[in-house]
Amino acid sequence: MATADLGGLGANEGPPIFLMWSGMRSHFSAAFSPRVVPWLVILGLFLLKPNRCRQSWWVWLPLLAVAGLGLGVVECAWPPDEESRKIVQSMLLALGFGWAGMLLLAPLAPCPRKLGRFGCLLLGLGLFALLGLAFGRDWGKGMFSEITDVVCAVLLQFLVFALAAALSLAGWSVRRRFANSGFLGWVLLWLILVWLTLTIPCVALSALGRAEALAGVLAIAGLASLVSFVVTLPFLALGAANPLYRQRLRQLIVPTEPTG
Repeated sequence: MATADLGGLGANEGPPIFLMWSGMRSHFSAAFSPRVVPWLVILGLFLLKPNRCRQSWWVWLPLLAVAGLGLGVVECAWPPDEESRKIVQSMLLALGFGWAGMLLLAPLAPCPRKLGRFGCLLLGLGLFALLGLAFGRDWGKGMFSEITDVVCAVLLQFLVFALAAALSLAGWSVRRRFANSGFLGWVLLWLILVWLTLTIPCVALSALGRAEALAGVLAIAGLASLVSFVVTLPFLALGAANPLYRQRLRQLIVPTEPTG
Protein backbone atom coordinates (compact mmCIF):
# COMPACT_ATOMS: atom_id res chain seq x y z
CA MET A 1 0.00 0.00 0.00
CA ALA A 2 1.44 3.37 -0.96
CA THR A 3 1.86 6.00 1.78
CA ALA A 4 2.59 9.69 1.71
CA ASP A 5 3.57 12.25 4.33
CA LEU A 6 0.68 14.67 4.48
CA GLY A 7 2.11 16.74 7.26
CA GLY A 8 -0.64 18.20 9.40
CA LEU A 9 -3.36 17.39 6.86
CA GLY A 10 -4.14 13.92 8.19
CA ALA A 11 -2.92 10.39 8.78
CA ASN A 12 -0.21 8.91 6.63
CA GLU A 13 -2.19 5.73 6.03
CA GLY A 14 -5.94 5.17 5.57
CA PRO A 15 -8.37 2.36 4.75
CA PRO A 16 -7.98 0.89 1.27
CA ILE A 17 -10.45 1.94 -1.42
CA PHE A 18 -11.67 -0.75 -3.78
CA LEU A 19 -12.79 0.22 -7.28
CA MET A 20 -14.51 -2.26 -9.61
CA TRP A 21 -13.96 -1.39 -13.23
CA SER A 22 -17.17 -1.78 -15.25
CA GLY A 23 -15.69 -1.00 -18.62
CA MET A 24 -16.25 -4.52 -19.98
CA ARG A 25 -19.91 -4.45 -18.95
CA SER A 26 -20.53 -1.06 -20.49
CA HIS A 27 -18.87 -2.14 -23.73
CA PHE A 28 -21.02 -5.29 -23.80
CA SER A 29 -24.19 -3.28 -23.16
CA ALA A 30 -23.29 -0.91 -25.94
CA ALA A 31 -22.54 -3.77 -28.32
CA PHE A 32 -25.68 -5.78 -27.50
CA SER A 33 -28.76 -3.61 -27.26
CA PRO A 34 -32.21 -5.08 -26.51
CA ARG A 35 -33.37 -3.40 -29.71
CA VAL A 36 -31.63 -6.07 -31.79
CA VAL A 37 -33.64 -8.90 -30.18
CA PRO A 38 -36.62 -8.65 -32.60
CA TRP A 39 -34.22 -8.65 -35.55
CA LEU A 40 -32.51 -11.76 -34.22
CA VAL A 41 -35.88 -13.47 -33.73
CA ILE A 42 -36.85 -12.75 -37.34
CA LEU A 43 -33.44 -14.02 -38.46
CA GLY A 44 -33.93 -17.19 -36.44
CA LEU A 45 -37.21 -17.93 -38.25
CA PHE A 46 -35.22 -18.58 -41.42
CA LEU A 47 -33.94 -21.75 -39.80
CA LEU A 48 -37.40 -23.25 -40.20
CA LYS A 49 -37.62 -25.68 -43.11
CA PRO A 50 -40.30 -23.75 -45.12
CA ASN A 51 -38.10 -20.65 -45.01
CA ARG A 52 -34.89 -22.28 -46.27
CA CYS A 53 -35.19 -20.83 -49.75
CA ARG A 54 -34.11 -17.70 -51.53
CA GLN A 55 -37.61 -16.33 -52.00
CA SER A 56 -38.25 -16.19 -48.24
CA TRP A 57 -35.40 -13.68 -47.75
CA TRP A 58 -37.35 -11.05 -49.66
CA VAL A 59 -39.33 -10.34 -46.47
CA TRP A 60 -36.38 -8.22 -45.34
CA LEU A 61 -37.19 -5.66 -48.04
CA PRO A 62 -40.56 -4.43 -46.66
CA LEU A 63 -39.30 -4.77 -43.08
CA LEU A 64 -36.31 -2.54 -43.80
CA ALA A 65 -38.61 -0.12 -45.65
CA VAL A 66 -40.80 0.16 -42.55
CA ALA A 67 -37.70 0.60 -40.36
CA GLY A 68 -36.49 3.37 -42.66
CA LEU A 69 -39.89 5.01 -42.47
CA GLY A 70 -39.68 4.87 -38.68
CA LEU A 71 -36.29 6.58 -38.73
CA GLY A 72 -37.72 9.21 -41.06
CA VAL A 73 -40.53 9.91 -38.60
CA VAL A 74 -38.01 10.60 -35.83
CA GLU A 75 -36.05 13.01 -38.05
CA CYS A 76 -39.07 14.91 -39.38
CA ALA A 77 -40.91 17.72 -37.63
CA TRP A 78 -44.23 15.90 -37.24
CA PRO A 79 -45.56 15.04 -34.74
CA PRO A 80 -44.29 18.24 -33.13
CA ASP A 81 -42.96 16.78 -29.85
CA GLU A 82 -40.15 14.24 -29.69
CA GLU A 83 -42.00 11.76 -27.46
CA SER A 84 -44.89 11.47 -29.93
CA ARG A 85 -42.44 10.83 -32.77
CA LYS A 86 -40.81 8.03 -30.78
CA ILE A 87 -44.22 6.49 -30.08
CA VAL A 88 -45.15 6.55 -33.78
CA GLN A 89 -41.76 5.02 -34.63
CA SER A 90 -42.30 2.25 -32.07
CA MET A 91 -45.74 1.49 -33.52
CA LEU A 92 -44.41 1.35 -37.08
CA LEU A 93 -41.55 -1.00 -36.20
CA ALA A 94 -43.76 -3.18 -34.00
CA LEU A 95 -46.32 -3.68 -36.78
CA GLY A 96 -43.48 -4.33 -39.23
CA PHE A 97 -42.12 -7.11 -37.01
CA GLY A 98 -45.65 -8.43 -36.65
CA TRP A 99 -46.08 -8.70 -40.41
CA ALA A 100 -42.65 -10.27 -40.98
CA GLY A 101 -43.04 -12.84 -38.21
CA MET A 102 -46.55 -13.77 -39.29
CA LEU A 103 -45.53 -14.34 -42.91
CA LEU A 104 -42.52 -16.43 -41.94
CA LEU A 105 -44.64 -18.59 -39.65
CA ALA A 106 -47.59 -18.86 -42.04
CA PRO A 107 -46.75 -22.40 -43.24
CA LEU A 108 -46.69 -23.63 -39.63
CA ALA A 109 -49.80 -21.74 -38.53
CA PRO A 110 -52.78 -23.74 -37.23
CA CYS A 111 -55.41 -24.65 -39.75
CA PRO A 112 -57.56 -21.53 -40.32
CA ARG A 113 -60.68 -23.68 -40.03
CA LYS A 114 -59.71 -24.60 -36.45
CA LEU A 115 -58.47 -21.25 -35.20
CA GLY A 116 -60.17 -19.01 -37.73
CA ARG A 117 -58.44 -16.69 -40.16
CA PHE A 118 -59.06 -13.74 -37.89
CA GLY A 119 -57.58 -15.70 -34.98
CA CYS A 120 -54.45 -16.61 -36.97
CA LEU A 121 -53.92 -13.00 -38.00
CA LEU A 122 -54.58 -11.70 -34.50
CA LEU A 123 -52.21 -14.20 -32.88
CA GLY A 124 -49.40 -13.81 -35.41
CA LEU A 125 -49.50 -10.03 -35.67
CA GLY A 126 -50.07 -9.51 -31.96
CA LEU A 127 -47.28 -11.79 -30.75
CA PHE A 128 -44.49 -10.41 -32.92
CA ALA A 129 -45.73 -6.81 -32.70
CA LEU A 130 -45.70 -6.94 -28.91
CA LEU A 131 -42.22 -8.47 -29.04
CA GLY A 132 -41.03 -5.62 -31.26
CA LEU A 133 -42.57 -3.00 -28.96
CA ALA A 134 -41.24 -4.58 -25.75
CA PHE A 135 -37.64 -4.61 -26.97
CA GLY A 136 -37.91 -1.43 -29.01
CA ARG A 137 -38.50 0.90 -26.09
CA ASP A 138 -35.87 2.26 -23.71
CA TRP A 139 -35.07 -0.10 -20.83
CA GLY A 140 -33.64 2.63 -18.65
CA LYS A 141 -36.36 2.25 -16.00
CA GLY A 142 -37.50 -1.28 -16.82
CA MET A 143 -39.88 -2.78 -19.34
CA PHE A 144 -43.34 -1.14 -19.32
CA SER A 145 -42.42 0.75 -16.12
CA GLU A 146 -43.84 4.06 -17.33
CA ILE A 147 -47.46 4.80 -18.09
CA THR A 148 -46.50 5.85 -21.62
CA ASP A 149 -45.19 2.37 -22.38
CA VAL A 150 -48.37 0.76 -21.06
CA VAL A 151 -50.51 3.08 -23.17
CA CYS A 152 -48.40 2.21 -26.23
CA ALA A 153 -48.88 -1.51 -25.59
CA VAL A 154 -52.66 -1.09 -25.27
CA LEU A 155 -52.86 1.08 -28.39
CA LEU A 156 -50.74 -1.46 -30.27
CA GLN A 157 -53.22 -4.22 -29.45
CA PHE A 158 -56.03 -2.04 -30.80
CA LEU A 159 -53.97 -1.53 -33.96
CA VAL A 160 -53.41 -5.27 -34.31
CA PHE A 161 -57.08 -6.05 -33.67
CA ALA A 162 -58.28 -3.49 -36.23
CA LEU A 163 -55.71 -4.61 -38.81
CA ALA A 164 -56.56 -8.31 -38.36
CA ALA A 165 -60.27 -7.55 -38.63
CA ALA A 166 -59.79 -5.40 -41.75
CA LEU A 167 -57.62 -8.04 -43.44
CA SER A 168 -60.14 -10.78 -42.65
CA LEU A 169 -63.05 -8.72 -43.97
CA ALA A 170 -61.09 -7.68 -47.07
CA GLY A 171 -60.22 -11.32 -47.76
CA TRP A 172 -63.87 -12.26 -47.42
CA SER A 173 -64.80 -9.45 -49.82
CA VAL A 174 -62.51 -10.79 -52.59
CA ARG A 175 -63.03 -14.49 -51.88
CA ARG A 176 -64.57 -15.12 -55.32
CA ARG A 177 -62.14 -13.07 -57.37
CA PHE A 178 -58.82 -12.04 -55.85
CA ALA A 179 -56.97 -9.10 -57.39
CA ASN A 180 -54.16 -7.14 -55.76
CA SER A 181 -55.53 -3.70 -56.59
CA GLY A 182 -59.04 -4.58 -55.50
CA PHE A 183 -57.82 -6.23 -52.32
CA LEU A 184 -55.78 -3.13 -51.42
CA GLY A 185 -58.84 -0.93 -51.77
CA TRP A 186 -60.89 -3.26 -49.60
CA VAL A 187 -58.18 -3.25 -46.90
CA LEU A 188 -58.20 0.56 -46.74
CA LEU A 189 -62.00 0.71 -46.71
CA TRP A 190 -62.35 -1.88 -43.94
CA LEU A 191 -59.58 -0.25 -41.90
CA ILE A 192 -61.48 3.02 -41.87
CA LEU A 193 -64.79 1.32 -41.06
CA VAL A 194 -63.30 -0.81 -38.29
CA TRP A 195 -61.61 2.15 -36.65
CA LEU A 196 -64.76 4.24 -36.88
CA THR A 197 -66.64 1.39 -35.21
CA LEU A 198 -64.03 1.15 -32.45
CA THR A 199 -64.20 4.88 -31.78
CA ILE A 200 -68.03 5.11 -31.59
CA PRO A 201 -68.09 4.59 -27.78
CA CYS A 202 -65.33 7.16 -27.35
CA VAL A 203 -67.15 9.59 -29.60
CA ALA A 204 -70.34 9.14 -27.59
CA LEU A 205 -68.51 9.86 -24.35
CA SER A 206 -66.58 12.77 -25.81
CA ALA A 207 -69.75 14.31 -27.20
CA LEU A 208 -70.92 14.80 -23.62
CA GLY A 209 -67.88 16.93 -22.97
CA ARG A 210 -65.86 19.33 -25.08
CA ALA A 211 -65.77 19.39 -28.85
CA GLU A 212 -61.98 19.30 -28.76
CA ALA A 213 -62.11 15.81 -27.28
CA LEU A 214 -64.30 14.60 -30.13
CA ALA A 215 -61.87 16.02 -32.67
CA GLY A 216 -59.00 14.34 -30.85
CA VAL A 217 -60.69 10.94 -30.94
CA LEU A 218 -61.38 11.23 -34.67
CA ALA A 219 -57.79 12.31 -35.25
CA ILE A 220 -56.50 9.27 -33.38
CA ALA A 221 -58.73 6.97 -35.44
CA GLY A 222 -57.53 8.55 -38.68
CA LEU A 223 -53.88 8.39 -37.64
CA ALA A 224 -54.22 4.76 -36.54
CA SER A 225 -55.79 3.82 -39.88
CA LEU A 226 -53.03 5.62 -41.76
CA VAL A 227 -50.23 3.97 -39.74
CA SER A 228 -51.75 0.51 -40.21
CA PHE A 229 -52.21 1.01 -43.94
CA VAL A 230 -48.72 2.46 -44.49
CA VAL A 231 -47.10 -0.50 -42.73
CA THR A 232 -49.32 -3.01 -44.54
CA LEU A 233 -48.64 -1.61 -48.01
CA PRO A 234 -45.01 -2.84 -48.42
CA PHE A 235 -45.93 -6.37 -47.31
CA LEU A 236 -48.91 -6.51 -49.67
CA ALA A 237 -46.58 -5.33 -52.43
CA LEU A 238 -44.27 -8.20 -51.50
CA GLY A 239 -47.20 -10.59 -51.84
CA ALA A 240 -47.98 -9.20 -55.27
CA ALA A 241 -44.40 -9.57 -56.52
CA ASN A 242 -43.29 -12.78 -54.78
CA PRO A 243 -45.11 -16.08 -55.51
CA LEU A 244 -44.11 -17.59 -52.15
CA TYR A 245 -45.58 -14.79 -50.07
CA ARG A 246 -48.55 -14.43 -52.40
CA GLN A 247 -49.48 -17.99 -51.54
CA ARG A 248 -48.97 -17.39 -47.82
CA LEU A 249 -51.06 -14.22 -47.86
CA ARG A 250 -53.93 -15.98 -49.58
CA GLN A 251 -53.63 -18.86 -47.12
CA LEU A 252 -53.97 -16.48 -44.18
CA ILE A 253 -56.44 -13.96 -45.54
CA VAL A 254 -58.61 -15.25 -48.39
CA PRO A 255 -61.15 -17.97 -47.47
CA THR A 256 -61.49 -20.87 -49.88
CA GLU A 257 -64.76 -21.23 -51.70
CA PRO A 258 -66.48 -24.56 -51.11
CA THR A 259 -66.47 -26.81 -54.16
CA GLY A 260 -69.32 -28.91 -55.34
